[in-house]
Amino acid sequence: MDDDDINRRGIASLLAEHEGVEVVGSVTHADALVRPDLWEGVDVVVVDAADERNLLDHFPGVTVVEEVRRRRSRQQTVIVVITGHFFDDAVRRRMREAQADFYYHRSELGDAQALRDAVLHPDAHRRVPGPVRLETLFNQGVTDQTRVNRAVAYAAEHGTVEEMADDTRPRRAWLRIRREFNREARLSPATVDGRPPDRPQAMPSRPQIVRFLAWATRVKTAGQPDDERHEADAGGA
Repeated sequence: MDDDDINRRGIASLLAEHEGVEVVGSVTHADALVRPDLWEGVDVVVVDAADERNLLDHFPGVTVVEEVRRRRSRQQTVIVVITGHFFDDAVRRRMREAQADFYYHRSELGDAQALRDAVLHPDAHRRVPGPVRLETLFNQGVTDQTRVNRAVAYAAEHGTVEEMADDTRPRRAWLRIRREFNREARLSPATVDGRPPDRPQAMPSRPQIVRFLAWATRVKTAGQPDDERHEADAGGA
């Protein structure tokens, strides 16, 4: 599945030409989420990770992978991810959380045979890789306990980015918003350069949450705080 009509139809057409492949669907990310019947009996799902036209999350393929995995185990259905964001640590982390199986750079599947091989005979070394730069995750406060996908889903449902841009809220309201967000995210408090805050605090700051969501979704916001003035406003709360 892919939101680009040419890519989606081209992949489906090339795969369908092979006598060992039966293409049962070729849909956009949005359509994939409302077609639970589509996955019944499917052996392999090919998912494009990104669509920069998605205003809430430039990686809508992650949600699709999660939906497939809710309905089909790894023993039932193999998920192959194709992306031009191959070296992006955010999409790598998110696809690992979503339990995708194989991970290819779009350029690797530029000819029909390579595409068919990826579907019919995926290589073990094409498993979703770890981060390119581990410090990138540390700078965002992302640890083994962090739940990036749950944080992104929560932010989309509750309008967290818009909340972060509202400077009129009283301090108590900010504590509640941050606490509820981090109940899902489980971020470790960190400054912009990945250091622990100067003062002990139990939750990430407003700027850190905004930075994290921009990193995880690649969606930039006009209201993104540009300093660390709120870094220690939680104290130990």
